[in-house]
Amino acid sequence: MDRASELAAIVAEHSEAVFGRPLTTSEFRLDLLAGGTRQIYRIEPSDPQLPRIVLKVRTHRRSEDQHAIAVQTEYEFAVHTAVYRAMLDAGREDHAVPAPLLSVPERGLLFMAQAPGKPVEHWMSRELLGLVRSAENERRVQRCGEWLFSFATRATPLPRQPVSEAAERVLAAGRVNHHVYCLIGLAGPRLSSRMLEQVRHRLHSYRIEARRAGRIQSAFERVLGRLEGTSDLQGNVHGKYSIADVLISPDRVVAIDLEQTATGSLYLDAGYFLYQTLMITRWRPIGSVRRFGTLRKAFIAGRAPGGELDERMLDAFVAYFLVNSLRPGGGVAGLTARARAGRWIDAWVEGVA
Repeated sequence: MDRASELAAIVAEHSEAVFGRPLTTSEFRLDLLAGGTRQIYRIEPSDPQLPRIVLKVRTHRRSEDQHAIAVQTEYEFAVHTAVYRAMLDAGREDHAVPAPLLSVPERGLLFMAQAPGKPVEHWMSRELLGLVRSAENERRVQRCGEWLFSFATRATPLPRQPVSEAAERVLAAGRVNHHVYCLIGLAGPRLSSRMLEQVRHRLHSYRIEARRAGRIQSAFERVLGRLEGTSDLQGNVHGKYSIADVLISPDRVVAIDLEQTATGSLYLDAGYFLYQTLMITRWRPIGSVRRFGTLRKAFIAGRAPGGELDERMLDAFVAYFLVNSLRPGGGVAGLTARARAGRWIDAWVEGVA
């Protein structure tokens, strides 16, 4: 039995729990939407009265630890459920996450309702092709900021998910060296120290010229030294608030991929979203810097309407994520990413000085 047939049989096995009635494999279609270590499928029943469902699959290769996959799947479902309830408590029907439906940890499966809309990345790409008006994307980006404002400051604080020591070791293993995930849950001096450690490591690994690396490190030390007390804003954190993981439709903003959601610094999500916005605007042949400035302003208008974020600190987090884009290699995409990141970081360093 091939992988698709095997998954279809599993979906049929759990169809009553997911759809409300049992289905045979001939009564739905299974389409692969995204591949990789996290395969995403859409399940479309032939009965139009039944909803479309998204199935997230953690792959089972011979080299993979099936116990770890089960732990990760169970944890993500628990977090997803908590976020779903928190967003309902926030009282904004237009701000949501997909409804979690069923977890099958021993098989690495997570079923959820299909969210409406298309990723912000899709709309950005269409703007680059001249198929979407700039003002429409500015409003979309502002709406992304508004969703994050609801989640970070209006939603019920997420409870810490109870896990065993063994499960915590499994979950921590996937975060320890990841330049985004390793910062989640940290605060104050621990957060700034971890960020500086990551910056130094990457500048050294990427063989950035010593004087330039020193200036970059000094700029981070100067800004992150203020990350304590009332400036250390903490709250609900998506974990990787990406232009690929925020779906926009006319009446809703829905964030997906919640496997790292927890509490932490409120600059993480905002900084990562702006970093990705900066990276995608690099493909504009003319006016890319000005375009990013306009989109940044729109996002902040949604995320911090009352000036809730210190923009100097926010830019330090954008710079932190950009350091990762200085890595060598990657063909044309890598070359343009390094150039864009390098120019932005150098300008930021000058501004800090």
